[in-house]
Amino acid sequence: MAITATRSPVYRVSRVLTWLVYAFAIVAIVFLATAFFLELFNANESTPFVEWVDRATKRLMQPFRGIFPAVEGESGSVFDASLLFAMFMYGLLAMAMHALLDWIDRKMFAARSTEIARATAEAQAQAAAARASVPGSLPPTAAEVWQPPPRTAPPPGSASGPGVQGPPTDNP
Repeated sequence: MAITATRSPVYRVSRVLTWLVYAFAIVAIVFLATAFFLELFNANESTPFVEWVDRATKRLMQPFRGIFPAVEGESGSVFDASLLFAMFMYGLLAMAMHALLDWIDRKMFAARSTEIARATAEAQAQAAAARASVPGSLPPTAAEVWQPPPRTAPPPGSASGPGVQGPPTDNP
């Protein structure tokens, strides 16, 4: 029976965490992109949808407010580079978290594989030592491990298949 290294429950947790981070980043980027285009096209700020998007992006933009100055156009449109920078940073954060979790998982899997290989080698060495300690016994060869059962001929006079006739009889 071969022992194989399988992924641990930590792997599953890291996969779920990665999916959650990507889901958050995608939702954040969608809100930020929506706010960017609403500002760029000078959307009416008194409509409920624009107010809702502004409230949703307010918390997301907290760390990025004021990094770049907003450029106002002639018709009241606003080009806010901070929104674009926030979208980039949330995407970069998600990819960095994914890379970190993959790196940790690879290290844990390699350590577990090494541990299993060492334990397997020790078990094989102990089994070989146990066989060698029995007087007059040598490790089995490949031919001794498995041998096919001996073939026996069918008894004379027995039919060995359909359409096979047995020996001739004296009865007419």
